Amino acid sequence: MNSDVDPLYTRLYHKYSMKYRRIIDKLIMHPGKRWFLCAFFLFVYINRLIETQSYFVVSYMLGIQIIQSLLRYFTPLGLPDIEDEDEDVNIQLPQHTDDRPLIRSMPEISLWEQIIFAMILSNLATFFQIFDLPVYWPFLFSYFILVIIITFKKYLKHMQKYGYSWGDFSKR
Repeated sequence: MNSDVDPLYTRLYHKYSMKYRRIIDKLIMHPGKRWFLCAFFLFVYINRLIETQSYFVVSYMLGIQIIQSLLRYFTPLGLPDIEDEDEDVNIQLPQHTDDRPLIRSMPEISLWEQIIFAMILSNLATFFQIFDLPVYWPFLFSYFILVIIITFKKYLKHMQKYGYSWGDFSKR
């Protein structure tokens, strides 16, 4: 990079994105440590919620993000999104034998990155009063359960239409 031409924000972005990439590259080989870190952030977030007794909308959004990431993780590569299910698309999974697993549309490290990013943003949001929207939490929780049920019904239809299951990814 030529520092005479590039503005300061471009150089700073490049510098910190390289540091971030080095950290991620070191963590790729340690899935246990990665998911322990994820559990730690979840523990910190739950403690913050118990301490404040609020931020239910932030928790709702975190839950929706985690569910969306998990569904993308368990969808095979090459299929349309679940949201595009209403369109009539004739895509079939490639014929695979019993010894070849399906390929996920999102790698496990990307799932971890998305969940960690969502948890960090949620933890940060609990420190700002503007994100503490007044809501009656039993209604929000009921709505969250309803959204999960509808989403999983749609996902199960997607699985039946394209003929795959969660177990197809782990065949060796």
